[in-house]
Amino acid sequence: MLFKILRQYLRRIMRNYKIYAVSILGMSVAIIASFHIYHFVYKELSVDKFHEKRKDIYRLVNNSSNTNTQSVTTFLPVGPTLKRKIPEVKNYSRITTYAEPHKLKNEAGIELKASPRFTDPSFFELLNFDLKEGSLSKFADTPNGILISEKLTNGLFGSQNPIGKQLIISKYRGESKWSLEVVGVLKNIPEESTIQGDCFINNESLEILAGKGYEIRPWNYGVVELFIHAPDIRDLKEFTEKVKNLTVDEANLMRNPKYPMKIEHFDIEFQRLDKMYFHSTNIREQKNKGSLQFVKIISIVGLLALLLAISNYIVMNLGLSLTRVKEFKIKRYLGTSKKQVFLQFIIESVLNAMVCFALALITYPLLSKAIAHLIGVEYHLKLEKDYILILSFLLIILFIGFTIGVFQYFLSYHSVFSINKTQTSNSWMTKRVLINFQLFLFIGLIISMLFIRKQVNYIETKDIGFNFKNVLGVIPDKYGEELKNELLSKSYVEKIAGGQTIFKTEYRLDDVTIQSTQEKVKSMIVLGDADYLELYDIELLYGKTLNTSKLQTFYNWTGNLVQRNGTVEVLVNEEFVKRANLKNPIGTPLYVNSNSVIVGVFKNINNTPLYESIQPIVIGYDFSFFTSMFQVRFKEGYKSQVMDDIASVFNRNNASFDYIKDFIEYIDYEDIYKKELQLKRLLEAFTVIVLFISILGLVAISLFITNSKTKEIGIRKVNGATINEIMFMLNKDFIKWVVGSFILACPITYYVLKNWLENFAYKTALSWWVFALAGAFTLIITLLAVSWQTYRAAKQNPVKSLRDE
Repeated sequence: MLFKILRQYLRRIMRNYKIYAVSILGMSVAIIASFHIYHFVYKELSVDKFHEKRKDIYRLVNNSSNTNTQSVTTFLPVGPTLKRKIPEVKNYSRITTYAEPHKLKNEAGIELKASPRFTDPSFFELLNFDLKEGSLSKFADTPNGILISEKLTNGLFGSQNPIGKQLIISKYRGESKWSLEVVGVLKNIPEESTIQGDCFINNESLEILAGKGYEIRPWNYGVVELFIHAPDIRDLKEFTEKVKNLTVDEANLMRNPKYPMKIEHFDIEFQRLDKMYFHSTNIREQKNKGSLQFVKIISIVGLLALLLAISNYIVMNLGLSLTRVKEFKIKRYLGTSKKQVFLQFIIESVLNAMVCFALALITYPLLSKAIAHLIGVEYHLKLEKDYILILSFLLIILFIGFTIGVFQYFLSYHSVFSINKTQTSNSWMTKRVLINFQLFLFIGLIISMLFIRKQVNYIETKDIGFNFKNVLGVIPDKYGEELKNELLSKSYVEKIAGGQTIFKTEYRLDDVTIQSTQEKVKSMIVLGDADYLELYDIELLYGKTLNTSKLQTFYNWTGNLVQRNGTVEVLVNEEFVKRANLKNPIGTPLYVNSNSVIVGVFKNINNTPLYESIQPIVIGYDFSFFTSMFQVRFKEGYKSQVMDDIASVFNRNNASFDYIKDFIEYIDYEDIYKKELQLKRLLEAFTVIVLFISILGLVAISLFITNSKTKEIGIRKVNGATINEIMFMLNKDFIKWVVGSFILACPITYYVLKNWLENFAYKTALSWWVFALAGAFTLIITLLAVSWQTYRAAKQNPVKSLRDE
């Protein structure tokens, strides 16, 4: 029987291949999109899941009231102290990650760039990073031991056995070098890991790394990230309070006499390892981070795509089912049982779903780059590694095929097994519900896409008070003067100014004291010299710019020691004047790490992403701290030339440009608003998919309507109805559906978008015309999709249609 059904299935496809192709096309598009989304979501949710103890491992996170971010660094002895004095802590490991790249050189002189991680040997007891060769006990017993990745091993040693070999590690800048012994080779860390690294060095080498004359003392050195293994924690809040109190007591008891400042408060929290990837947005660190909100959004998109595929397939097959009803009735009269009819529905639906699944696999390599551009992440599909992912999605597709078959069977049951010729209204009601769902989804997507585009356009065009385009922030190391002269000799370099990059995604707010009232204003301190405002096109409202001839003792960005006498001059923005309640700000004495005076007020600027409101800003160049960075403004299109010019200065001095290149700051609009741009691209792509599938569904249902009303159309034409009247009669149901879907979609979409816009301090208005435009566009598309079919039906000769009836 199964073979017979398969043969009939293939025969029907060959006879009606055009209808079959159209029927399967919409479902295939939706399932292909769903498969890519499923792959992304599966991979994102798999991050760090390979660590067996992930739910019992916590890392310490520092909170600060002065910054908009958190940090994960703490003091060296916190881990040992917790293990010794708190029973819940069974083990710990510290890891230090340096932003500065290093060089690894083997005995043959082969040199590679590396990103070292300094850690305790217990790190590999807590986390599941496996060794390919070597011994962890050897790593623990060797103070200068190093574990290197397979990739580094291949680059440095090729096919040779690296165990026991010596490597020289050094910073890209600085002369300090030291020898390390390779004690093991790590398997390459999976891409599904938050923690990455190509080499791990025993923590006992930390003091060597710090450099000559730098003391690493227990409660003085605070750049380690701490992980603890605490499987017995019952109340995390209570445990955290216990750690806070213990740490403050121990730090004050054991602090270095050279640094007598007492610690009053230790504001920390603990983050579980399996929460790191999705819940570290505000943490300053060099780790992979995911967006749970984006995963939820794209999961909803994938689910809607599957629902769309199911609804469209049912609509199209029910719309073309009149001839099949006759087919099944003939089979029924010839003795076919209900079970056999049910099985035929199931097998055909499952086979169609399998065809869609096969198309998804075949087209995956062709579409993966385009999908990666939409979602911002590229994951590679490998059969030997991702077979569970593929099989799980196959099971979903088989379930969908089975469900569709069951649904079609029950919808067609009355038509097939009823003795009377009258048809049930179930099929008609189902079609209405499904087509309304498609129209509702399409209208909602159109509205959402238009508003997100409107908000993104608002962000792009809003006057933020300064011009950050075509500006590079450069750390010149000790070649500041030479670099300045080199760049200023180029016609495409317009301006150079000393100071930090003005735009901040991460910032801190420090107390600035108004000396006359002792009032403190939390402000962003920005380092910039006399040319700083001009370089960024910041408008000075009143007062004057900074006078570099009145600087005190400091190291300027060229690396030279400058000695001057006088009070520090500063510039403040309007927001600072407002919060400090200054009526005549010019000449107001401040304390900003040193005695200062306001000499000018500049216009408010949005120097943080538009999620946040404007903060008070103080710009100066002669505080008790300094920056070695300077800013370069160049003409449009000359970024690569400026980079080449900077590299040439370093090459002339036999210095590595790789170090500086990693720390060049360039404000990239797409990086700042990456989430919004991803969402915009995703909705645009999904809207096109929904539009395509909806048109197929509308064509199918218009075909069903015209076929089911053939007799009525013929009678109306015989009675004198015009083509326009017939078309209006056939199209009015579609107009009602669009209006109904529009009324339902508007309030829901308004609520969702209103909540989304709350993320922004500066946002566009939810204009009524966008809703109207979406409704009008949907109505036009709907009428265009169905009118060609209704026009054909209206022109048909009534004699022929009545004869057929």
